[in-house]
Amino acid sequence: MNNVIAIENGRAFNKDKIHNKNCSILDKLGKSAPLILIAIMFIAGSIVALLFDVPVKNVMNNYSYDVLVILIVMELFTNLIAETGIMQLLAIKIAELSKGQKRLCLMMFGGMMFLISSCLNNITAVMMILPIVFVLLKTLEVDRKYVCVFFAAILALSNTGGAASPVGDFPAIVIMTSGITSFLSYMTHAFPLFSLTSVVLIIFWGIHVKKEKNDGAIRSLAVSNLKSQYKNIEIRFDVLKWLAVVFISMFLAWSIVPQDTIPPEIIAVLGYVVAMVICSVKKIKVRQLMDLKSVLTIASFLFFAQVVSQTGLLNLVAAYLQSNIDNPKLLVMAIMVITSLVAGAFSAGPAAAAMMPVIIEICKGSLHAQSDWIAVAYAAAICAGSSLFMWSATAGFILSGKVNSAGIEEDSGNKVSWGVGQYLKYGFVNYAIQLSIALAVMAVVL
Repeated sequence: MNNVIAIENGRAFNKDKIHNKNCSILDKLGKSAPLILIAIMFIAGSIVALLFDVPVKNVMNNYSYDVLVILIVMELFTNLIAETGIMQLLAIKIAELSKGQKRLCLMMFGGMMFLISSCLNNITAVMMILPIVFVLLKTLEVDRKYVCVFFAAILALSNTGGAASPVGDFPAIVIMTSGITSFLSYMTHAFPLFSLTSVVLIIFWGIHVKKEKNDGAIRSLAVSNLKSQYKNIEIRFDVLKWLAVVFISMFLAWSIVPQDTIPPEIIAVLGYVVAMVICSVKKIKVRQLMDLKSVLTIASFLFFAQVVSQTGLLNLVAAYLQSNIDNPKLLVMAIMVITSLVAGAFSAGPAAAAMMPVIIEICKGSLHAQSDWIAVAYAAAICAGSSLFMWSATAGFILSGKVNSAGIEEDSGNKVSWGVGQYLKYGFVNYAIQLSIALAVMAVVL
């Protein structure tokens, strides 16, 4: 009998060892995924250039350096705002207002995620609020389903927030610098649509949180624990008010000043320089850190897209769609569905860069008068697709890695994991909600 037990224990040990080894391999692949993607995009672009005899020098002459400059500057500007402590203060206030109620926590943090992502780089926005969220969730009694619902909502809302303004995320910046719409036109058309979408997402996922028991003592303890950990944060309102003035001035300049007179990237650089001077005068210590991998990732997307654009294939795709779909509404909707699927399969970055020439070609035709709405439809399609899978979203793998390393536990003591598999069914729902709303709105306004 003892021998049988020993054999069974040995099998169990081997199974655990194999499982841990597989998890370790997956973790390593997950951490290396951005670098692998960068290499694939540059190599694929080079191969396409060779096959179609596209001079790489011509590709680089037409390269969208302006997009990279705006992305880098906005991320650095976000660092300045983060140093004032305002994000931590807002997160703590939300925890207090929600009184630790899980449904309210999801809905209020989701709303905060949307608003921050609409103004700042959504990856940085996610990184800002996560430490506070983790402290709160570790003290509250949460289960696996709540964690999955919570972060599925956060991921989707970071995408809708990023698409709501012309500087929120990479696809929106590509659209702003493309010339098919202006900063102000995009803002006035996109923000209401993505605000509506975000409200629907927040309500939908909020309803899916179970009604809580009368555990007010535990919730109060969670909020008190959070406040004690962040009690020494100094909010630099004297710096924040001037940064807000600079930020608003940048928005006004993007809205009023013609791009041909002063390009958007120059306005971004000027605004950042002024902000740095303010921080220097106010003697605020700033750690100007940025994720070089995200910059290289976007750079690889733009390179691949520019190569494909110069092959002429995308112009043929645009011409084919226009010649075979006579109804303008159906044409835009067909492009939206195709774009959303491309964004879902290959992530938002490649989709935004690769499909942009098609949108520009469409806007040159009979739909020129509707180019503002077409730009928003394009952004909405990319936004929906980027919520489909974990890898589709700009912040997907980063968010997953942070959640898994946070060590959030269920009541049973088991650690909660959140990755590609756990997000899958929630991703399909996020995609369906976002694309359905966008298609319905376009059916009305076009």
